[in-house]
Amino acid sequence: MKPFLYGLDHASHDFSEASSLGKNIFTNAFPLSLAQYLAAERKLPIPMIKATLDSAGRLTTEHVMTAWSEIIGTEPDRAHFEFEGVYKGYGNYTHTSANKSDAVVIERGTGEHLRPLEIKLVVVPTSSTAKRDRKDQSCEIVVRPPTVEQLAFSIAHSYGQARRIELMDLIVRELGQPNDYKWTDEKFMIAALPRILRAAESIAKGGLDVQTPLVLTAIWRSEGQKPVLDEHAFDVFTWTDMAFLQLFIDQLRREYFKADGSPKPKAPKQISRPSRALIWLVRSLLDYTVQNTLNFGIVHSQITYGVQSDKAGSFSGAASLKHLSSPEFLEPRVTRTELGEVLSPSSTQYLLPERRLDAAIAIQHLAEELSRQADLRD
Repeated sequence: MKPFLYGLDHASHDFSEASSLGKNIFTNAFPLSLAQYLAAERKLPIPMIKATLDSAGRLTTEHVMTAWSEIIGTEPDRAHFEFEGVYKGYGNYTHTSANKSDAVVIERGTGEHLRPLEIKLVVVPTSSTAKRDRKDQSCEIVVRPPTVEQLAFSIAHSYGQARRIELMDLIVRELGQPNDYKWTDEKFMIAALPRILRAAESIAKGGLDVQTPLVLTAIWRSEGQKPVLDEHAFDVFTWTDMAFLQLFIDQLRREYFKADGSPKPKAPKQISRPSRALIWLVRSLLDYTVQNTLNFGIVHSQITYGVQSDKAGSFSGAASLKHLSSPEFLEPRVTRTELGEVLSPSSTQYLLPERRLDAAIAIQHLAEELSRQADLRD
């Protein structure tokens, strides 16, 4: 029996079984299936969002159309997808164990771990951008602490053991005397945030030549806020680690600096979630470079500043559009009529979306309106 999702014949879930279409599984599986379809059937490359420098030497991103086989390290039909798996390559950077990735790409036959991926499935537009011109509509990317940990491991892995001391020098050069930092003291760290920002920027700039794919973001477009797919409905993007890091860098820069680059007259009174996530990242990487082991869990548990640690940041509007804006984002390449090629029509009876009253009412109204229009045509 063919799998419900295209290209996922070889995976840790059996996608010919209804149980594989649960919400938590589906939101990670559909983006992979979409990428497999674009590569194998449409013969199209994937936009990879890479870190680069502008003419003034400032960090920015660019889109590089890249073969899916290059991103995952093997041909699509040679890939096995291990959902919620631990990437073996990260074991070189910790004396404990890395946490699970959303998916690990493993080469069939050899069993080699090729690529860990963090996966985001997002809708365009958001409620706040739905009434804007199409080119200004955006999505929201929510990042939780496990993804920040994966980002830290990916950066350590991109630099590699051979460049560990170089990474340490980049961080220490910007922080000054990190041993004197009161890392858990919010007031102290508010004053230190500009140094944290410069350290994060140095990490990204120093790693431009070794950046690696990490985050897979699939978008689905709806007609405004209606529960109806846009004609140009689906596409998928890959971020490198140094590119995804810029979501946090950009946010911290907006908090401390004006558009012209000059400092704001007053520093924030408290540390925001994205700023705290950058502190987690920089501290974790500093500890790794000094002690040769990365233990994000300890850093995450100690540095809270009295705020719940369930979310590391949320990026929407101009913050996400800055890096995603492209022809593929404006007019996704997979149409709604192609959905049946990616997701088997027979699978729809097994999908289990969240039951929300507003969604149920909207869908009921839409069904009644379509029925009324059909009656008028008859």
